[in-house]
Amino acid sequence: MKTRLCLPLACALLVTGLRADNEVYRTWTDSQGRKLDATFRGIENGNVFLQVRNGYVYRLPLDKLSAADQAAAKTLKPEGLGIPSDPNLAQAAAQIDMLVEAGLKKAEQKPNPLASDEQFVRRVFLDLVGRIPTREETLEFINDPSVSKRAHVIDRLLKSSGFNSHLFNYFADMLRMADVAQKARFYTYQDWLKQQLADNTPWNKIVYSMMNADGKLLENGATGYLLRDAGMRLDNLSLTLSTFLGANVSCAQCHDHPFADWTQRQFYEMAAFFGATETYGAKGNSGMKGMQKVLASLGDRKLQQQAKNLLRVNALAVENTTENDLTMPDDYKYPDAKPGDPVKPKLITWSDDKTKKAYQAQPVKHDEKLREQFAKWMTSPENPRFAMTIANRMWKHIFGIGVKEPVTDLDDPNASVNPALLHHLANEMVRLKFDLRQFLRVLCNTQTYQREATSHELVDNEPYHFPGPILRRMTSEQAWDSCATLVIGADVDKFKGHRGSTYAQAMNIDFSGGASPDALKSQIENAIASMRQFGGAKAGAKPNKKNKGSQTEEEQMGLAPPVRNGLVLARASELPQPEKDQHFLRMFGQSDRQIADSESTEGSIPQVLMLMNGEAQRVIGQNDSLVVQTANSQESSEKKVESLYLSFFSRKPRPDELSNSVAALNNGLTLRDLTWVLFNTREFVFVE
Repeated sequence: MKTRLCLPLACALLVTGLRADNEVYRTWTDSQGRKLDATFRGIENGNVFLQVRNGYVYRLPLDKLSAADQAAAKTLKPEGLGIPSDPNLAQAAAQIDMLVEAGLKKAEQKPNPLASDEQFVRRVFLDLVGRIPTREETLEFINDPSVSKRAHVIDRLLKSSGFNSHLFNYFADMLRMADVAQKARFYTYQDWLKQQLADNTPWNKIVYSMMNADGKLLENGATGYLLRDAGMRLDNLSLTLSTFLGANVSCAQCHDHPFADWTQRQFYEMAAFFGATETYGAKGNSGMKGMQKVLASLGDRKLQQQAKNLLRVNALAVENTTENDLTMPDDYKYPDAKPGDPVKPKLITWSDDKTKKAYQAQPVKHDEKLREQFAKWMTSPENPRFAMTIANRMWKHIFGIGVKEPVTDLDDPNASVNPALLHHLANEMVRLKFDLRQFLRVLCNTQTYQREATSHELVDNEPYHFPGPILRRMTSEQAWDSCATLVIGADVDKFKGHRGSTYAQAMNIDFSGGASPDALKSQIENAIASMRQFGGAKAGAKPNKKNKGSQTEEEQMGLAPPVRNGLVLARASELPQPEKDQHFLRMFGQSDRQIADSESTEGSIPQVLMLMNGEAQRVIGQNDSLVVQTANSQESSEKKVESLYLSFFSRKPRPDELSNSVAALNNGLTLRDLTWVLFNTREFVFVE
């Protein structure tokens, strides 16, 4: 037997939702008489997996156990989640489960039962890759006899491109990512973030890059964060602090905060770190000077206007200046400063000691750029709010509700439903070095996540102690991507727009001052010509009117997404950000990207009408839809119905559902009619 048996017992009270009274523990004995108190997790490839009380899982050769224990292992049903990917992962998940269980016990509540394989596979696909699994993906999982299949599917999904698409949707809503802002296209910003997620760049490095980026938007997509609020330092700082630190400071922008320790002066001292940052491109772009002569040489007035628009886009840049020019507002009324006084930057530190003020100033280093200091301070592992905020956000991302709500207000972590859990999640984020995939991997391997969803309606202000995830409606992107999956299957993940590189190549002009007027004129004319060609190359472009359902040559080659009845069947992440007002995505709650975290999952009459009569349901029911083709290929009515249920719900129909559906088909109902019925059920649009 392995030698690592002397383990700390401090965590031995509650493990992975299992009671500490030996109810599921037994004493295992090896062939040499050594004993181990553990719970059975399963047998695989001649090894038995046993989990001890602190959550660590041991892999032991089955033939090294005593004869009696070998016989027991072959007959026991695995408790809990089956075999994890690695022992350390199981231990990390168990620690979270212990804290959740302690919170439930304190509230005199019990955890929900474990979710079935059918419930789990649909949920984990929706939560990690943002779409329902296909019929084949569902059957592959359900029919897999492996005791470690849940851990394996989590790992596979985390490595998929669908994971990147789904996480991009979340951050696009959080960061107000829009195709058009400041009268320019922000495609390079979107492509930059998508690449960061594909590269699994740690969250602290992603945010550091956004805070410290400089240069043109066309050349450095990371500048998009600051340029989204070009010329609005104070508004941008307020959003930055609430989004990334959960600091509720918006009131302090105009006066001392009435409900938190923030003062208006502190807010301005933080804003001063951006006082030497220019986001209009007017001060540093010396090449822009003298452009009037170049524009005049173009002659045609329409051409001149196009050139002005082109130059404005090129001037959109983040630049560092040599002087902090921030001053106190004209209406500043507190005695510690006067209106118009220069503001010296000061960083804030948090203190959870209730005998001290929560926010205290830190000294500023004079040998570093101001914005760089701010970026280092905010994203530091030692900043207690940075890790806690993203950990709380990711928890809500897959459980449906945060440990602390709202996620933008973490001024008092002890006001959360489970302070010990919240602090532990923050520590886990730091331990995992802000690796979002690894963090979500731990969460999805918890027994808390793999329990049945809580289906009763939550009462406002009533604490939720996480007996399982909450039943929740799909986000607009999950619903759309699931519709597309029904029509074209897993191929929906293949199309990537890469609009940023196309747009930058068409628009970028070198006006740094080295080019002659004639050379600049030539660049401008070439860029204008390229602009005319760009519209048809972007994702979401209107389809050719001649294409009424059949695939174009580009679609067949995989260069463009399929188009059916005017709907571009690409992932929501590859469509316009946001979509037009009457699109399925907007009708189902996709935000207009003007306010952070403003996506809605509230139901509405227009949503019901779209489900009943919209383009999406018509496309799903067409004969060239994958879900219909697959059902039609089955040999009997029973198998056809079963195929549809697996495609829509990741489960087989219950006996009454099967008999009713078969009877309806025999009485003239078509498969298209049945897809309409299943698409309009409550079960389809909810994450169970």
